[in-house]
Formats: sequence, C-alpha cells, structure tokens
Amino acid sequence: MISDARRYFWWPSIDKEIEDLVRKCSNCTENSKQPTKAPLSPWPIPDQPWKSIHIDFVGKFMGLYFLIIVDAFSKWIEVITMHNPSTKATIDALSSLFARYGLCGTIVSNNGTQFTSTEFTEFCVRNSIKHSTTSPGHPQSNGQAERYDFITEKKISDVLLKFLFCYSTTPHATTNSTPAELFLKRQLRTVLDLLRPNTFHPSDTARRRYQRNFDEHTKERYFQKNNKVLVQDFRYDPNKIKWTPGLLIDRQGFRIWIVKVGHHTRRRHENQIKHREWSTDDDVITTDPTITTTDHNKCSSTSYSTSEQDLQVLRRS
Repeated sequence: MISDARRYFWWPSIDKEIEDLVRKCSNCTENSKQPTKAPLSPWPIPDQPWKSIHIDFVGKFMGLYFLIIVDAFSKWIEVITMHNPSTKATIDALSSLFARYGLCGTIVSNNGTQFTSTEFTEFCVRNSIKHSTTSPGHPQSNGQAERYDFITEKKISDVLLKFLFCYSTTPHATTNSTPAELFLKRQLRTVLDLLRPNTFHPSDTARRRYQRNFDEHTKERYFQKNNKVLVQDFRYDPNKIKWTPGLLIDRQGFRIWIVKVGHHTRRRHENQIKHREWSTDDDVITTDPTITTTDHNKCSSTSYSTSEQDLQVLRRS
C-alpha cells in the first residue's frame, strides 16, 4: 500500500501516516495476516510422578472414544476406551487410575463439556485436585495430551496394549529415560532382556544370605515313591495339626508330593509329611481263614494244657 501511494504522492511523513491509518482501520486489521506467535510458555515440570497429569479425548475412532492421560513428570501414558465420553465415564476412569496410583495434584484439560461440568468440578474439589483448563481453541496449551492424540490415533488400529508397552519401555526424548523407569521406579522386562539372562542384581546377594541363614536350621529329608508316611490333614480343624496315614504315589516339582489317603489323593509339601515306621490297620495282611483257625486252636490247646499242668502242681502242694 505504501509503495502504491508513493507512486503518486509524497510528503515527508507519508510512510508513518499511512501505517497509522492502516492500524486504525478495522477492516484492515481483520484481514491482516495472523499475528506472530508468542514464545512457548511450557507447564512447570513437577518434582515427582503423578503430581500433574494432562488429559484429553480422542475420537470417535472405530466406534470408540479414547481418554488419554499423560503424566507430566515421567511421560507415562494411560489410554482408556469408552463408548460414551460423558462426565460420569470420565470420572469413573480417573477414579480407577487413582485407586492404583493415588490422587494427583493437578489435572490439565481443554474446555470439553466433560471437564467443565459441575459434576467434574465437584469431583476435583472433593479430592483436593487443582483443575486447570487451556484457552479455548488453543490446544497447544495442553500439548502434553494433544501431542499423543496423533500418535495414539495412528497406532490404535494395531494392538493398543502392544503400543503402550513399547512406548513405556522406550526412552523419551525429553527425559532420556523410559516412562516406566520414572513412573514405576523400575524397568519393565522385555524380550531384549533375554540377551542378558544372567545379569546380576544386588538383591541376589541378600537372597542367598537369607537362604543360607534359613538352611542352617533345616535338615534334608529323603522320600521315595510308595513310601508309607503321615501327612497333615486339614479337613477337621485348620488350626490344629492332625496326621493321617498315607502312601506317596507321585512327585510334583522339587518338594511337592501326591499322597494317597484312603480313596483320595492329597497334594502336600515335604514339610507336611512325616516318615512312618509303624503299621496301622491298613497294613495288616489278611491270612487264610483255615490257617488262622488252626493256629487259634493250637494256641488254645497249648494254653489249656499249661493251665492243667499248673493246677496239678498246686494240688500236690
């Protein structure tokens, strides 16, 4: 505009006066290009996991809506699917997360009706949660959650759980650590860990020390198949130890035996089994009735003869 005016007119302050005229013209202002974007003002980074979370909805996609929750500290994300993104469904989803991870301190969301309703406000007040909303039409203010909308939409057609697992075990560009390491304070086991199956862990030393101290007060016992034993019976009173005769019929694992008790089988640890050296009625071998009768008659006859001899001695005396 200034160059066109200078083709036909000129006076000392022509440029300044034309700029002032355009600045005061409403039509010119409305049709001018977008203003230069202001520098980014990122949300403050919390000092611990789950202190501040960013939430947003994605969908409708494949008939479902997806609630994206991003932890501002660790970049850990949770994705919850739902058919109806209502306020109640949102509160139920957050309550489920709070039951696992505890209450957060701050929730950052856009101005969706699910987040601006009276019910959601009361939910935040009841749980002492500060709720911050972004400027309408400016999703960059909730960039933590908005950024993952695109990622999740691209991956949701694949296996959602597989994507979440891969994301949680991949170092984040911002933190240089995996979300799982910062959020759960441990690395999740992946198939790549099979490349280092014998990695030493400091807890191994403590575990071996505990086993050594425990084994000092134990004694190795040896059982074999078909051994006659006594096993603990819990059918009557679980608080009172009762021992029942049984027979070892099979072994499961290193210390577990299958024991036949009567017509039933029981599964018992070696600590619940005793060696049995004495016989019970179950071990009595039934003999031939004829032999038994003969032996009984012999015993009776012998006993009768002995009694007669004793009586004769008494009479003589």
